Parts: sequence; structure tokens; C-alpha cells
Amino acid sequence: MGQKANINSLHLSNNKDWNSVWYANEKDYSNILSEDLVLLNYLKSCFILNKKSEIIKIRVCRISKDLIINIQLTKVLNYDYDYSILLKTLVVDLKKIFPNLGRIFVVSKVLTDNKLRIEPIFLSKKIAKLIENRIRFKSFVIKRLLLQTSEVCNGVKVSCKGRLNGADMSGSDFLTMGSIPFQTLNAKIAYGFSVANTPKGLQSIKVWVYNK
Repeated sequence: MGQKANINSLHLSNNKDWNSVWYANEKDYSNILSEDLVLLNYLKSCFILNKKSEIIKIRVCRISKDLIINIQLTKVLNYDYDYSILLKTLVVDLKKIFPNLGRIFVVSKVLTDNKLRIEPIFLSKKIAKLIENRIRFKSFVIKRLLLQTSEVCNGVKVSCKGRLNGADMSGSDFLTMGSIPFQTLNAKIAYGFSVANTPKGLQSIKVWVYNK
């Protein structure tokens, strides 16, 4: 069952936490939930952030009308770039979109190369870009990428579904290195999902990374 669903929901009570943390009355619940969905979709597709860096994780915390956003980003090629300018511009845009909110705080963290190697979301996006560039799923490039990830973790698995390698019929295939104990709820398994837009159609890439 863990291979077919988002495994983060199965591990919420043990070693996972919600992406949005807040408490509200029954009357305000639907409004805050829809506002969070708009906020998350805006941040994932934000041109200001994606132009300079790439978003890996987003976590939202509400305290009364104040909003705290924790964002984990990849580093940019220009090491002298000031992230404070990017975040200040983001706060100004959020206040225009959500005028009912009070103060908005944005906390950012730039992940290093070692941490990015075990981030399933970053790994799935990287594989999706390779597939969009017409690289076969079981090519040496993707296997080498998984080998580098397995060197710093206990196991990694990648599943791809769609018209693989330009085939006329859709199918599914997977690559695995190490062990992935899906049946153990105490296992620290991180999950990532991305979509590759190819000339033959969309292909889904799911990644599981296991750390003891």
C-alpha cells in the first residue's frame, strides 16, 4: 500500500509533520484551508523564486492573523546573490494577494549539495528534466544519479509511469538501490513526486528515500 500512496500521510503520527500548522473554528476552517492551497500553489509557481532558485519544501504556520512561511531552496549559480532581496519582494507580493493577513514572515534555508542528494523532491525534478530531454529512464545517467544518492542513504526507489522512452502504449517501470521497508511505519522514508512533460504525454516520477 505504501508504494501506491503518498507515504507521508502514513507516517504523520510517527516521524512526519503537517505542511500547514494552525488551529481554527469550524466556521473559519474552509476559508483558511482554501487560502493555504492558493498560497502553496502560488509559492510553487512563483516566478520570483523559480527564476533564481528552486523550491524544495514549504511549511506554513499561522499565529492569529500572522503568517510564518518556512521555505527550503536550492542554491543559485551566482554565489554573491542576496536572498534577502528575493524574500522582501516575495513578502510585498503576498501582502497584495492576501490583504486580510497581518504580518508575514518568510524564513528561508539554502540546502547544501549533500542534503540535496537525499531530497526526494529534488531528485524527482532532476529525473523529470532528464526525461524531458529525451534521456531513457534506465539510462546510465539516471542510474548514476541514484547511485550517488544511495551512497549517503540506506535505500532509494524510483517509479516512472507513462509512455516510457517514446512508446505508443503506456507502462510502468522502476529502479531501486538498497532497501525500502514500506511495511515498517517507524522507518524514515521521504517521498517526492514530479511530472515530466514529454512529446508523447505526461510521465509521473515517484521517489522514495530511506534513512535510518
